[in-house]
Amino acid sequence: MKISRPASLAAVAALALTACKVGPSAEHQQADSTATVASLQHAQLATQLAAQKDSLTRVVLAADEFIMHIDSSVATVKGMPKGNRADRKLDPLARQIVNRKLVMARVDALVKRARATAAQLAKANASNTGLRAQLASDSAMITDLNATIKRQTAMIEVLSLRVDSLKNSTQELASSLASAQTEIAKAFYVVGKEDDLVKRGVIVREGGANLLFAHPGRTLQVARTLDPQAFIPLDQRGTKMIEMPDSTRRYRIVSRQSLDAATVVERDKNSFRGNLTIADASKFWAPSKYLVLVEQ
Repeated sequence: MKISRPASLAAVAALALTACKVGPSAEHQQADSTATVASLQHAQLATQLAAQKDSLTRVVLAADEFIMHIDSSVATVKGMPKGNRADRKLDPLARQIVNRKLVMARVDALVKRARATAAQLAKANASNTGLRAQLASDSAMITDLNATIKRQTAMIEVLSLRVDSLKNSTQELASSLASAQTEIAKAFYVVGKEDDLVKRGVIVREGGANLLFAHPGRTLQVARTLDPQAFIPLDQRGTKMIEMPDSTRRYRIVSRQSLDAATVVERDKNSFRGNLTIADASKFWAPSKYLVLVEQ
C-alpha cells in the first residue's frame, strides 16, 4: 500500500502529544523513542519504495510502449510470423517479457529476410556485372559488324557500278552480236530471164564462138560485182522456201548454190521445176549469199 509523507508526520506528532500528557517513565520514554525512530524509518523506506516502484513502473511502461511501437512497425512487413500479445492481466514486467519474446521472434525473422535479400542482391549484382561485360562485348561486336557492313556496302556500290557497266557492255555486245548475226543471216535472191538479168548486171555471158544466130560454148556467170538493190533480201534463219513466179517452168541455178541442200519437185542436175525448198540453210547458203535463178 502506498503511504504519503504528510500522513507519516501526523502520526509521529500524535504519539509525541500522548507521551507529554501521560508522563511515562524513563524506560517507557526510551522504548517510545526507539519505536518512534523505527516508525519514522519504516515510513521513509515505504515512501522511498513506493517512489522507486512508481519510477520502475514508468520505465517498464515506457519500454513496453517502445517495444510495441517496434512490433507495430515490424508487423506491417508481409510474411512476418504472427503471435498473440501478452495478457493485459499480467504485471508489467511479465507482460513485457512475453511481448519482448514475440517482438524478438519477428525481428529475427526480419533480419533473416534481410540477409536473404542481401544475398540475392549480391547475386544479382554479380549477374549484372556479367551481363554488363557481355553487353560491352556485344556492343563492340556490333560496332565491328557495322564497320564491316559499311565497307561491304561501299564495295557493293563499286561492284554495282561495275555490274551496270558490264550490263551496258553486254547489252551493246548483244546488240552488236544480234546485228552481226542478222547481217550474216542476210541473203539475196533474184529470179528472171537471161536477157533481163544480163541487162541488170546480175549475170554475164562468157566464152564461146560469136556466130550470128548461135554462140556455142558460151556460159552464164554471176557478175563479179553485185548490187544488193537488184535482189530480193531474205533471212536465212527464217526462210525455208522460195516461191518461183511460174511453178510450171524450169529454172536453173547460175550462182554457186547446190540443189543437194534443197528439195524440189523435179530436178535435172542444177535445174528444177516448182518452188525451191531449202532443207539445210547453212549448207545451202555457205558458197554464196547471192542466189541467181534463170528462167529457161
